[in-house]
Amino acid sequence: MARYSYKARDQQDRILTGTMEGASVDEVLDRLSIKDLVPVSVDELNFDGTPKNRGFWDKLNESILSMQSKVPYRTVVFFTRQIATMLEGGVPLSRSLEQLAKSEKPVFRKIIMQVAEDIGIGHTFSDAIAKHPGAFNNMYVAAVRSGEVSGALDVVLDQLATYMEDIEAMKSKIKAAMRYPLFIGAFVVVLIIGILWKLVPTFQNVYETLGGTLPKPTQVLVFASNLIQKQMPLVIILLVAAVVGFKMGLTVPSFKFFVDKQLFKVPVFGGIIRKNIFANFCRTMALLMDSGTPILEAIQIAGAVVNNSLYARALEEVYGNLRQGELLSAALEKTRQFPVLITQLVGTGEESGRIDALLRKAAEFYEREIRNVVDSLAAIIEPFLIITLGGVVGAILIALYFPIFTIGKLVKG
Repeated sequence: MARYSYKARDQQDRILTGTMEGASVDEVLDRLSIKDLVPVSVDELNFDGTPKNRGFWDKLNESILSMQSKVPYRTVVFFTRQIATMLEGGVPLSRSLEQLAKSEKPVFRKIIMQVAEDIGIGHTFSDAIAKHPGAFNNMYVAAVRSGEVSGALDVVLDQLATYMEDIEAMKSKIKAAMRYPLFIGAFVVVLIIGILWKLVPTFQNVYETLGGTLPKPTQVLVFASNLIQKQMPLVIILLVAAVVGFKMGLTVPSFKFFVDKQLFKVPVFGGIIRKNIFANFCRTMALLMDSGTPILEAIQIAGAVVNNSLYARALEEVYGNLRQGELLSAALEKTRQFPVLITQLVGTGEESGRIDALLRKAAEFYEREIRNVVDSLAAIIEPFLIITLGGVVGAILIALYFPIFTIGKLVKG
């Protein structure tokens, strides 16, 4: 059965949002009507929760609308920790929201006030925040909904805050590791442009006065120099076109799957990306299962959180096998994408009834692995960057000076 997202109006003219499984759109419409809801829109979803059959321009429009209400992840982390603390201290939810809104920036303040207003007219906290995907993603909404059902919203929000703090710390660690190679890469690009802009024309004038045919490497260098000097607008247009073309390509599932798969082959960083996926998957599943979210819904949310087509497909396969009655450990093992560590810990958790605790242990293991790699990344990658920088500059200088031998022959002639 397919999964659909819907917007509908209730008898009090309130807008409700949610997801529902059904054989067709008509079935979803009928089920909404039975609940006395008037459908506003119904969209079929992919496994990871994104709308199905949407092209580049639809996604671009969605991105623009999302950016208008986008809230920095760090801001949401701080908000979650604050509201968890206030609820634990006995402050009512509506009052907590009103107090927190005062210190937030305009975009997030507007969202919090809208959430407080929706709660005031009878919406649940989870339904209210589900209207603002730019601040609260599916995983956040599912965890809050589970906390409401179990009557332990303050506990779930505290766990959610800890989860988000761990994710933010790992993101910061990885970004810090990327700064050095990105700086070197930018330096190399600027150096090459400088050589092509200033140095190559000087040599080109010398070549022209002496005549003769330039070697192929030098011809390529001269062509690149002329392109940079005389066709800079064209170069910029081509670069922009390449970026836009790549973005459009990512809207095609097969191309995105190919790109996501190739990322794992990047030296050093491919391993970090894979371990980060394992850590995010384990920590997300641990949080959702601990808060009482049904395992099938947790798998769907994890498919969106991993943000990789290869693993989203693997988790879709896991979802199908779980619906057939298989255990989670067996379903994960069958995909051949998850390491023995995870499948064995899940299997042990199934026997002991503590899958969430063991998944959390697995997440901590992979986060330690990432930290160890990142801490030693400078030592690992520095020789490679030096060799690359030296190789690029050396190749350019060889191409520049190679015609000197021909010049010597021409002078003798």
